[in-house]
Amino acid sequence: MISVSLNEIYSETYKALRSVNIEWSLAKDCANKAKWLAQHGENFLGSILKTADLYQKQDITISINENTNEKPLASALVALLLVEYISANRITWEGYIDNTKFLIAAMGIVAEEQQIYLILEDEKKNIVAFTKDKTIHVKSNLDTNIPSYCFLREYDFIDRKNIKYKNLKKNKDVIKLNDKCWDRLQSMAFETYVPESEASKSGAGY
Repeated sequence: MISVSLNEIYSETYKALRSVNIEWSLAKDCANKAKWLAQHGENFLGSILKTADLYQKQDITISINENTNEKPLASALVALLLVEYISANRITWEGYIDNTKFLIAAMGIVAEEQQIYLILEDEKKNIVAFTKDKTIHVKSNLDTNIPSYCFLREYDFIDRKNIKYKNLKKNKDVIKLNDKCWDRLQSMAFETYVPESEASKSGAGY
């Protein structure tokens, strides 16, 4: 295991995703969600590496409107955009999504900034997570990579019945990660650096 800071998680995740030609704004959003998950004690590293692989194979989509069970929405890349879209338009979104925990992270980030009330439900309309008073409450373990069908919307009232939810709280500034996975992420991030050459020197103002 290796200890890394939240800032390192953000910067290395961003650069690693850029190395596989993921648009800079999507890479930035994913890095923010990775940082949020780490800070709240949730796993993220293996899912980031898997997202990069699936993106290169074109087995995930970044289209909010066009997604399938075989090609689900890449939550790690577009969940923040999705949450902001739903909040701005006050609509219900439904579809297939990969790595639901990144959607939950996006809900937590936006709720903290805007104090909006969002609810995430599974295909049977069971509550998976909801935001309230700048915090997010979840029903189950976030560590899942299985694509699922879900609904996301704003709400006015929730009937929680007897289901217990846990409140995800910030509790970490330095994170311990699997060193082999971290090395792989860093090696991907390194590929985004421009090799030193006469052209790069001149462009840098040498």
